[in-house]
Amino acid sequence: MEQHEVDALSDALSHAATVVLRAPTPDQGLGTTEEVLTRIVEVAAERVPGADGAGITQTDRGKVVSRAPSADWVADLDAAQAELDEGPCVDAGHRDEPTHVEAIDLDDETRWPNWRPRARAAGVRAMLSYAMGPPDAPVGSLNLYSFTPGAFSEAGRVTLEVFALQAAIALYGASRAEGLDIALGNRDQIGQAKGILMERHGVDGDRAFRMLVEASQQSNIKLRDVAGWLLEEHRRRSDERAGR
Repeated sequence: MEQHEVDALSDALSHAATVVLRAPTPDQGLGTTEEVLTRIVEVAAERVPGADGAGITQTDRGKVVSRAPSADWVADLDAAQAELDEGPCVDAGHRDEPTHVEAIDLDDETRWPNWRPRARAAGVRAMLSYAMGPPDAPVGSLNLYSFTPGAFSEAGRVTLEVFALQAAIALYGASRAEGLDIALGNRDQIGQAKGILMERHGVDGDRAFRMLVEASQQSNIKLRDVAGWLLEEHRRRSDERAGR
C-alpha cells in the first residue's frame, strides 16, 4: 500500500471514529438504527476514494431489502438486484460467498447479465460490496457504487470493511434490543424504570437502558426483574418521603 493510501486510510478511519461512533451527549442519543446506518453510509461514500454512491442491503428470508441508500439511483439499482436476484449485493449477502464482491469494470463483466445493463444505464462502471452478517440479524452488505472503472484501491477496500463492521454492530444491537423487547413483553415497566434513571442520574433514554442491561448482566437477574425491583424501590422511597 502506497504512503498516500495509508494516509487516506488513516484519515478515513479517524473521521469514522469521530463522526459515526461519536459518544452521545446527555440530551441526544445515538438515534434510530436507520439514522445510524444513514450516517455510516454517508461517511463511507464521502471517505472511500472513488465512491459516488453507497447503501446497505439485507437479505431476509431470501428477499433483498435496500436500507439507507445515499441517492435515489442507488435505491433503484438495489431494487433491480432484488428483482432480478443477481448482482454484487446479492452475492455478498450470502454467508457462503467471499468476504467482498467487486466489479472492477462493468463493461468487462460477464457476471450478472440481467442486472449489469441497468447499472451501466445509470452510469455505474464499478462496484464494491462488503459482507456483514451479525449472528442474530439478516445477512447483508455495505455497497459502494462508482462511475469510474477500477475506482477502488486496497485502502478503499480496507476502509469499507471497517464501515461494514460498524453497520453490522448497529444492526446486531438493533436485533438484540428487538429480541429483548419481545422477551420482556412489558415495555411500560421498562419505560418507567428508564424514566427513573433518567431523572435520578441526568442521562438520556439510551444510557438509562444501558444501565438496566448492565445491572441485569452483573446481577444475573432478568431485565424485567431489575426494572420491577427499581420501580418498587422508587415507590418505597416515595412512601418514606411522604411519611407513609
